[in-house]
Amino acid sequence: MSHPKPPPSPAPRSETVRQALLEELRRTSATAWELSARLGMRERDVTPHLEHLARSLRARGERLSIAPARCLRCGYAFDERRSFTKPSRCPECRGERIDAPRFRVDAGA
Repeated sequence: MSHPKPPPSPAPRSETVRQALLEELRRTSATAWELSARLGMRERDVTPHLEHLARSLRARGERLSIAPARCLRCGYAFDERRSFTKPSRCPECRGERIDAPRFRVDAGA
């Protein structure tokens, strides 16, 4: 029996996870997977933080910009998708090679 891999150890920081996430997204755009690697947390834990960050940014006059996921096989863009997670399959070609959505923080709402 193999044991599940433990989650990565977070790097020591003086800021909260959401503050670190915000600073990272102000610097550059990134996928949830890239953010998880940079911040030392599981990818599935990034999504709830992104959802909360999107709500709190609106109050500050900023917004979380999302470049939609795309099918690498046919080019279908998931423009209408509101979920922050990567889709599993393309509705057009049924392909499973999907480029994940990219996130960044924009100054204006």
